[in-house]
Amino acid sequence: MALTLLLPVLDEASLKPLLTVSPEYSTYRVGDSVTFTCLTPKGHQAMQFQFLRDEAEVDSPKTQSQLPHTYNLPSLNVHDSGSYRCKYWPPGQKIPSKLSNPITLNVYDRPPPPSLSLDPPCLKYLLGEQATLSCVDPKVGKVTGYSFYKERSEEMSTEAPGPSGGDKLVFLELHMADAGPYTCKYWTAQDGQDILSVGSQPVSVSVLDPPSQPTLSLDPPSGVIKEGLPLLITCTAPRDTGERRFHFYKDGVEFIPGNTPSQINTTGPGPGSMNASVLSIPRAGPDSTGKFTCGYEEKVCRKWVQSPRSQAVNINVTVSAADKVFLLRFLVVGGSFFIINGLIFLISHCCL
Repeated sequence: MALTLLLPVLDEASLKPLLTVSPEYSTYRVGDSVTFTCLTPKGHQAMQFQFLRDEAEVDSPKTQSQLPHTYNLPSLNVHDSGSYRCKYWPPGQKIPSKLSNPITLNVYDRPPPPSLSLDPPCLKYLLGEQATLSCVDPKVGKVTGYSFYKERSEEMSTEAPGPSGGDKLVFLELHMADAGPYTCKYWTAQDGQDILSVGSQPVSVSVLDPPSQPTLSLDPPSGVIKEGLPLLITCTAPRDTGERRFHFYKDGVEFIPGNTPSQINTTGPGPGSMNASVLSIPRAGPDSTGKFTCGYEEKVCRKWVQSPRSQAVNINVTVSAADKVFLLRFLVVGGSFFIINGLIFLISHCCL
């Protein structure tokens, strides 16, 4: 009896192709570029190739003339994540090969933005003051570094995270060049790669010169005024920066409106601004004569900063000739009346 030896016949279409990806990482960043390559088994040929993601076709079958047999993703996005495979058609066959083993592509969007804050938290800082920018990540993974940026592009510094997390950019003495908007970013480590986060919301640093000397003006401008007439003394600050407190001084001592029939009114070019203050004396008297100066305090970064005092102006309150005659007549008449009444009093007590 003859024995029949059955040898297995390999169908070329049953052989899997080999799928590779370059560069090969376990995770990718948004914006990265990758290229898949589909290779037939050694010694086998193919007329067409096709690539799939999650079992769905991502391109049309390509003929062998379109070498190499690749599928390129020039700028990855999150929706490119998935399981990729490929297949091929042997020459003369309409049935494709089996699918290659999968390659999983994990594309991570950039990590969420950190928070950036100023300490002390002020809208404006004086020249020479100290301020600190703090960048704190939202705890989404292991952070390997931080960067601070000025004007959205210029990188200020790159630092490793501090012992308590986050990082700080310290200005020991603020300069005018330090003014501007700042942002920060951080890196997270994912499978051996550092992924840069989205930038924080910008924080603006505004640097001001110390308060400048105010100017003092009078109405009347000469500073010479008749007794009993109104007197206006105006103190004007050189810039409009917000909240201020004005002070007037007479002969070096602060002038308190409550001590005389006078008042101080603060005015400005718009709501919330106070760049001038007026000391109003409705009736100038001899006590209004003297040397006047003014100054102001400016609120910067939660504290009041004193300005230099203005140049001094002299005020001289005069009495008119008519007023002098009236005063002399008043004194003479009043004195005579006093003397006559005094003599009558003495005579009546001595003679009776």
